[in-house]
Amino acid sequence: MIDQDGNIYFTFICPIDDDANHYACVWKITPNNEMIHVLRAQRSPSDIILSRNSNREIFSAERTGQNPHHNNTLWIIDHPKNQVLIPSTTTQNQFHIQSIAVNEEHEIYFSKDSDIFFRDSLNQITKINTPDFERINLTAWGPDEELYIMSGDDIYIYDGSDYKLLASDLKKRNPEDIPFSGANIFFDMVVDISKNVYLAYYGNREVIKISPDGIARSILKSEKPWSPHGIDIFNGEIYVLESTIGDGKWWKFWEEDPGIIPRVRKISADGTVSTIYNFKSN
Repeated sequence: MIDQDGNIYFTFICPIDDDANHYACVWKITPNNEMIHVLRAQRSPSDIILSRNSNREIFSAERTGQNPHHNNTLWIIDHPKNQVLIPSTTTQNQFHIQSIAVNEEHEIYFSKDSDIFFRDSLNQITKINTPDFERINLTAWGPDEELYIMSGDDIYIYDGSDYKLLASDLKKRNPEDIPFSGANIFFDMVVDISKNVYLAYYGNREVIKISPDGIARSILKSEKPWSPHGIDIFNGEIYVLESTIGDGKWWKFWEEDPGIIPRVRKISADGTVSTIYNFKSN
């Protein structure tokens, strides 16, 4: 996610060499390539997902603890004094971080399994009537405040009353480039001002662009061992977060060979692809 000043935010684990812990963090890369972590999960195990609204405010949804007693919290990132918008709750129909979308008024759509809930500015919760959805893993705002929903491997557009199917069967059944068994996942989704949808398809190491008439095509292929798991649009350019999983312990973070290493690539308006941040080069 990218804020109005061009700072890039992404989620990754913290630099902890401890097999027993899995602390998630939000990291920020400034336009001059300085990198700092701006939010750290409160305990292990933990997960964090990001969202932004059309004002480019950055929101972080944090889940900590063990199932079925997960604690879900929503932050607005304004480092160093990040603001809690939804205090930690274990009541999952009050807030759940499976997927989130936040608008300019800080009203929130969030999903739990195949259901969607709307939380208004007064913290009143409404369960939204939905078709017979599969699990909802991704949601994103469109330019006209429509909600884009990825249910299974289908994308729907919700205008506040009706649902329109945009594209279906987007997931390959047996991707040739799958990073590892069980990784056939779409990790992120964003919609541009022309209503094109972009998907970070981790499971096939590619970025997919879907036009407003539902035509899908691949616009970026990540070479092994990289895979995309974050995406955003800024000033007409596409930013892609990629990562690689090394041969060593999963929670040994950012070590030269065995660790999990991030990089950020950019697709310019003319189609040129460049790497703008690569941890290994620092």
